[in-house]
Amino acid sequence: MKTILSELKEIEAKVSALINRLESKNASITTTIGEVRKIAILEEIYRQGGTVTPEEISKFARKYGKSPSSTAGYYSGNKPSLAASSDRQARVLTETGKLVVEETRDKWGADWLDRIPLDIVGNEYTPEAKLSF
Repeated sequence: MKTILSELKEIEAKVSALINRLESKNASITTTIGEVRKIAILEEIYRQGGTVTPEEISKFARKYGKSPSSTAGYYSGNKPSLAASSDRQARVLTETGKLVVEETRDKWGADWLDRIPLDIVGNEYTPEAKLSF
């Protein structure tokens, strides 16, 4: 029964995303929900002054339909977006992370995060779905 319910929730999320796209004919931004999720967490940190606690990162991940463990990618690679503070008590946007947020704001507007439909973006079943806002 749980499998059927999960499948129905996935279908519902994808249909909601499609309806959103169709209703947003005049929207200037169209991207994948996965991309919005990735940048939304960085935007949330940017709005908090660039420094948050690990618990806040976990909260943001869940808010945007991701598991907290999925945020590990922000700390890796040649140009990580996040780093731990020297005392390891906080998480800080790197210069790369700030640049990603600022470039997104230039493309989508500084208020882009306020314009996204959280019921669609926060649904874990929609990462490849397209979103317009």
